[in-house]
Amino acid sequence: MSSKTPSPNTFTSHSPTETQEFIAEFAKSLETGDLLAFYGDLGSGKTFFVQQLCGIFETIEAPTSPTFTIVNEYLTPEHGIIYHFDFYRLEHDAELTNLGLDDYFYSGNFCFIEWADKIEKFLPAPRYDIRIRAIDGEPEGRVIDISHVA
Repeated sequence: MSSKTPSPNTFTSHSPTETQEFIAEFAKSLETGDLLAFYGDLGSGKTFFVQQLCGIFETIEAPTSPTFTIVNEYLTPEHGIIYHFDFYRLEHDAELTNLGLDDYFYSGNFCFIEWADKIEKFLPAPRYDIRIRAIDGEPEGRVIDISHVA
């Protein structure tokens, strides 16, 4: 896990372009194998953040939210596989039984986890917790808090 990003790091964005620029800068601090746990309300921008990262890391396939499949895998030319999880529809911990989370989390590949609050007790450290929230009165405004969990 990289230690280049201070903890916590807060960014306020007023447009998708500003958010993209922030994500591109943040991506420079990431190392293959980092785990990123995303928190935020529906529509806050978790998937947008993941899509931007996948673009930066040049996934061969365009990323889509794995809401119904729980996990998608994207191949990259330089960083191996990116695992993209979406636990929005998770209702019970028992649904995780056969998923093999540890195999993913300790694979040495990137893991991007949307709705991390639903599996927080299973998340390993080190990781980055990324909390995104909308700014009242600004439809495209976001506050992004990133902290490193050691």
